[in-house]
Amino acid sequence: MKELTLEELLLKASEEPEYRDAFYIKLLESNLYVMGGDGAVAGEEVEGEIALMEWISEEGEAAIPFFTSYELLEKTAGDQQVYLEINGAVLFSSAKENNFVMNPGFESSKMFYPDEIEMMLTTEFEPYDDEGPEFSEDIAIRPITNKRSVEMLKTLKSYFTHTKGVFRAYVAAMDEKGNEDESHLVIGVEIDENVAWDPIFKDTTAIILEKAPEKEIVDLFQIDPTQKEGMSAYFIHEMKPFYLRKG
Repeated sequence: MKELTLEELLLKASEEPEYRDAFYIKLLESNLYVMGGDGAVAGEEVEGEIALMEWISEEGEAAIPFFTSYELLEKTAGDQQVYLEINGAVLFSSAKENNFVMNPGFESSKMFYPDEIEMMLTTEFEPYDDEGPEFSEDIAIRPITNKRSVEMLKTLKSYFTHTKGVFRAYVAAMDEKGNEDESHLVIGVEIDENVAWDPIFKDTTAIILEKAPEKEIVDLFQIDPTQKEGMSAYFIHEMKPFYLRKG
């Protein structure tokens, strides 16, 4: 079976939380490409320390851009750009107090904030085999307590109410059975067929990052109503949505 690329794993992780660990593992193990400005001839790779370039998002947030391939970096900055090829874990460890952005300007773009970077560097993720991760019987999914992440869910419910195309949304706590104290949240959102997921995903992620309690890990994925098994099917048939469109 063909090994999934970082871009493919990012897409899968956004739709199925079971792929989250696989994405983080590959990100930390991969060689990434960052742009620099000092100490090298344009268009050549440099060794050692360089001043990393900064990228400003449309929302005005500063981040260090990195690319999953030299081809994507070249498309963004041209073949005269000074760059450094560096292991993902080394890159994040060297500047973990900063925001990072993966593949800015491309469909496979994702922002990483210091809390998520710290989580990546300190968590022992579960590896996956050639068949990919499965919906494991060792995983427990349960309703959350009424007091957990109240402000975040209230803000999300308001956003979904005023956003065209959102049909329903679920939230649950997920953990390995017998490890309830270390559970993290999973939010699944079902949208209409003719509605783009990417803008809703980005807006919802921004709300989660702003409103989630400190150190609360939240997975977000798009629910597939045609799925007969797995996370989407479980949410639809076993859980009550915290948001349901009226009418």
